Amino acid sequence: MKLKSVFRSLSFLYLFILLIGPDFSAAARENGPTTEALSQFGRWPIDEVAMQGVISSIKWSDDGKLLTFVNQNKKYQFNLKSNQLAMMGELTPEERQKVQEERRSRFMRMRETKDPRIKYPSRGRQFMVEKSPDNKWYAICENWNVMLENCETAEKTVVTTAGNRKYRFGTANWVYGEELRVQHGMWWTPDSKKLIYYVFDERPVKDFYLIGNLTEVNTTSLVEGYTKAGDPNPIVSLEIYDLATQKKTPVDCGPNEYIYDMRFSPDGTELLFNRTDRYQRHLDVVALDFNTGKTRIVVTENQKNWQENSPAMRFLKDGKRFIWETEKTGYKHYELRHLDGRLITTLTKGDYPSMGIVDVDEANNWFYYSVNSDKKLPLCTHLHRVKLNGKGDKRLTTNPLNHSNFNLSPDKKWIIAQFENVATPPATALYTAAGKFVKMLAQGPAITNDRAEIFTFKAQDGVTDLYGILQKPKNFDPAKKYPLIVSVYGGPDSRAVYERFVRGSYYNDRGYLVAQIDNRGTSGRGKAFMDMVYGKMGEVDIQDQADGVRYLCQRPYVDGTRVGIVGHSYGGYMAAMGVLRHPDVFAVAVDKAGPTWFRNYDSIWTERYMGLPQENVAGYQNGNCTNYVKDLKGHLLIMHGLIDDNVHPTNAFQLIEALNKAEKFQNYETRFFPKNEHGFSGREFEEEFFDRYLKP
Repeated sequence: MKLKSVFRSLSFLYLFILLIGPDFSAAARENGPTTEALSQFGRWPIDEVAMQGVISSIKWSDDGKLLTFVNQNKKYQFNLKSNQLAMMGELTPEERQKVQEERRSRFMRMRETKDPRIKYPSRGRQFMVEKSPDNKWYAICENWNVMLENCETAEKTVVTTAGNRKYRFGTANWVYGEELRVQHGMWWTPDSKKLIYYVFDERPVKDFYLIGNLTEVNTTSLVEGYTKAGDPNPIVSLEIYDLATQKKTPVDCGPNEYIYDMRFSPDGTELLFNRTDRYQRHLDVVALDFNTGKTRIVVTENQKNWQENSPAMRFLKDGKRFIWETEKTGYKHYELRHLDGRLITTLTKGDYPSMGIVDVDEANNWFYYSVNSDKKLPLCTHLHRVKLNGKGDKRLTTNPLNHSNFNLSPDKKWIIAQFENVATPPATALYTAAGKFVKMLAQGPAITNDRAEIFTFKAQDGVTDLYGILQKPKNFDPAKKYPLIVSVYGGPDSRAVYERFVRGSYYNDRGYLVAQIDNRGTSGRGKAFMDMVYGKMGEVDIQDQADGVRYLCQRPYVDGTRVGIVGHSYGGYMAAMGVLRHPDVFAVAVDKAGPTWFRNYDSIWTERYMGLPQENVAGYQNGNCTNYVKDLKGHLLIMHGLIDDNVHPTNAFQLIEALNKAEKFQNYETRFFPKNEHGFSGREFEEEFFDRYLKP
């Protein structure tokens, strides 16, 4: 599921759609990203108005004189010396095809390897073969052991022999892969003289069983070591194998519960890895000298509740200094640090969150970053730059709009930025590196969007501002009453509401109002805002969704008796909790692959936001869907894949059993998918369910 990352900013879905072609990028505007949504993104209609101000295929000439780009299938050239913009002609059908193929291939290359022996792993898994940098050896994880194979002679060298399914070498497990993004379990040193690999002791971990081949004559047993919240974790360490001496050296990884995010220092002399405690409140970046086996701490971060597991770490050209992402002030900002452990200077500061590193101009000592620095418009992102000594911070984008898709020229003299908001179609302009406007490169029509709006309301605490987006049908008539569907994910550190131009979603075309709400615990508002959900998942988050609906129901065109809620994964959990805990608000809910009790989910993700169930008994019980089935008054559709190795189908079974015991037979329905894991569409069932109960 990756409950945290599937909805973490717009990055994945938005990037995917941009890569497969500009005509689809408007589709990404309604929702944050989710891997499950890829099969469904066709729900969002293409809005040509939104694309008129968007450019693609940006290229800067080597001599720094020309900029070329594509807009609306036309080629443009801008002369950076004369400030002249010229349309060079329409893309030919062949050129259009080439552009599309290049974008598709760039996306697919994320999952491709140069060697046919090396297969990209499936979700939550690790590479089983790694090739040495000198191309002489394969490191292979086979039958839970590590061996080497000579690329020329195919001669094999055994490295480990004691491995088995519960005590493995050279690989991790599904939970590590899913929640810590671990795709590798073996790492060649840059000089190809040593191999570092995981020693993964899963013997303390209880196995979980699924049944495969459910549509065949005979079934199979699918077993996975899966640590549930509060249960024993695997014991993980590293080992170094020296090819010349065939000596194996265990690594003292220090106090840790999790070790992950392995990468080499720029000079190739040290392996860097992250380690954290079980609560994930304390993070160390550790440097391992693989020639001596000694380790040292490069940087440490601490948080009261949870610490970001993999903060951005971008090295400068000297290979020693790096830009480091930190939330120690309560907002994401950046420091300049040294590999020897020193803090050189604080680069950015302010009581607002930075959104990402954009670029570094080392020649002129500038650091470019994006940040939500306009307190009057906290959902709008702007481009700033600051000197590498932390002085001279300046906001470069001045429009009171949301800015994105920044592109700095190779010589760092020019900046391209796209800007928009919910009411204003995108436009793209060229600026100098100091932020001076130069030229409008592409612009949408001068229209005001009347089909979508950002709305604001107070959380239950009466203090916290919350934001949502409401989208309306094409021929909206405020004198009529409309049913409302809330599209939700809502998990910690996710985000759904952006100041991006959007004019309608799939359900708008079916006559529904559609709302998305960023509840407490979501991202883009600072650490304190995210921490409001700590230990209280299924309480404050769904309370905010319900209160957002209550706010909207004050409008005469919102029919408060016909409100539905739908979500996938954590969104499915929120949908179920909505109709169970707030039956006065939600009449219909569609739970797609949702957890129903967090004791059922994995330790890494769950404990990051809930703590241990042994220590937060009330929190886990308050977040258990089955405790509220007696209050169900509306209608609930439960959908789940029967081989879901992420959110196990036992979540659905437990909820169904509780509903049956409460004799709620008329209030719920189920749809199970025997060949599906965590991702599935189920669109036709969802549509029919909503139409049956919500349409007049």
